[in-house]
Amino acid sequence: MVAEKILIHNPTGLHTRPAKNLVGEAKKFESDITVIFKGKRANLKSLIKVLKLGISQNNFIELLCDGPDEQEALAHLKNFILAMEG
Repeated sequence: MVAEKILIHNPTGLHTRPAKNLVGEAKKFESDITVIFKGKRANLKSLIKVLKLGISQNNFIELLCDGPDEQEALAHLKNFILAMEG
C-alpha cells in the first residue's frame, strides 16, 4: 500500500466535472484506490461516493492505493490532480 497527501488547488474542488474525470482515471488501474477527506473514506472509482465527500479548493486529500499497480496509480493520479489546478 502506498499513500500521499495532496492539496486541491482546483477552484471548484472535486465537484462534478473534475471528479468525473478523476474517477475515470482511477478506473484505469487494477489497484483499490481510496480517497480520504476530513476522516471520511470513499472508493475513488465511485463518482457518487467521491461527490458525497464535498472536497473543495485548498483542502488536503489523502490517496491510498493498494494492489499490483499501486505505485503507477498513485503517481498518475497525483499528477492528474495537480494538472487540474486551474
